Amino acid sequence: MSVTVPGQIDIEGPVGKLLHRRPLHNGTVMQSFGIDPVSGDVFVLQIMDGGIRLADEPAALDYPTRKARGDLCLTRLRPTGTLAGHMYLRGFGHGVNLGVENRAGQIWLWTEAASVPNSKNEGYGTAVVSFSYADGDVVDSGTARHTPAHTPDPAARFVTPTIDHGAGELVLRYTLDGATVYARYDLARATAGDWQELGRIVPAVPADGTDFQGYTSHAGVLYTLKGQSLDTAPLPGNTHLTAFAWDTGAQLDHQHVTAGPGLVWREAEGMAVSVRDGVPHLHFGFACEDPGPRTCTIMSLSGAPETDGVKVLTDWQPLSLAAGVTADQQPPRGRLISLAGTTTLQFSGGVRGPFTTDTVLGTLPDALVPSVTARANVPTGDTPAGPAVARVEVGSDRAVRLYGARSTAPIAWAQLDAFQAVWR
Repeated sequence: MSVTVPGQIDIEGPVGKLLHRRPLHNGTVMQSFGIDPVSGDVFVLQIMDGGIRLADEPAALDYPTRKARGDLCLTRLRPTGTLAGHMYLRGFGHGVNLGVENRAGQIWLWTEAASVPNSKNEGYGTAVVSFSYADGDVVDSGTARHTPAHTPDPAARFVTPTIDHGAGELVLRYTLDGATVYARYDLARATAGDWQELGRIVPAVPADGTDFQGYTSHAGVLYTLKGQSLDTAPLPGNTHLTAFAWDTGAQLDHQHVTAGPGLVWREAEGMAVSVRDGVPHLHFGFACEDPGPRTCTIMSLSGAPETDGVKVLTDWQPLSLAAGVTADQQPPRGRLISLAGTTTLQFSGGVRGPFTTDTVLGTLPDALVPSVTARANVPTGDTPAGPAVARVEVGSDRAVRLYGARSTAPIAWAQLDAFQAVWR
């Protein structure tokens, strides 16, 4: 464990999950995401797909044109991963970072805006704005649909925001005079147009990971993400997390992230912090699938304390049983815990058949789905030979499978309390 200041989230692990391989409204790579602090809804930014023609456009535009213009798609996902809406943002930028507010039930989003193409003809923001969420809406940069654009300096480039909900602050990242600056502002005052800077740091982000992929802030600590897709940096990949102290700019920790080894493409994209039941969770994302359409996977690092060497990463969640499968006394459920630093999947409860062949028992919620198959033996009963064991496997397709039943040796029930497997 590498925690040196109060409130710091341990980026050394163990790692859990929030969302698993969820499709977005467009098929392009997820660039960043933010989380509604009230509902837990996840908002994802991506560059618009090529071939889309919006209502006021004379023709469909290709992907390079959308990318150069800084046209973005914003996807809204429920905490379960189901699609819940979208917006289009024209002329905003690359979607590098995102802040999400909940103002008395109304969602407000902070993004980069006033896109300007870089040397590669890719649009990036030169200012930040906020706007209210409205499903299906199209917002153009430079209009009254968003707040007045703010730039920390006329020469600033690659300007992006995030929100530190614990501190009530808005954080901006931008480049100026060859340096990458992180600056803090009071969120309420910035919302009202008062942009008095509270402080800034110019941290020395390590070169590991090559491509900068996002940042977030919580409780006096700044977190950054770097990394490339597996086609450029094969497993174990080059994804890295780094933590910095806001008061000094000093590096607190730097870790190579090997989580999600079974994901396809696995390009690091986006960071955010959520707080559930008083416990902070540091999230970082991976864009997945190759070829596309790309999907969204979001990993989690919990700030919960350990008790007797055990750390609960995801508390008990029910499994959705397949047709023809019933609960036996206690409904099946699962959780993720850390045992001696190893993420472990546990089940409880049982199922009743009878089962006469290899069977899908049910499906896992996203938070429990591994990227590499996990398996364990569990007790079974009412077979011709008496009590026995069978194998249960869970894979990246969310399915929970029971192996070993045959028509000549049916399984009447399976007890899942014995299931405990390393989760990756």
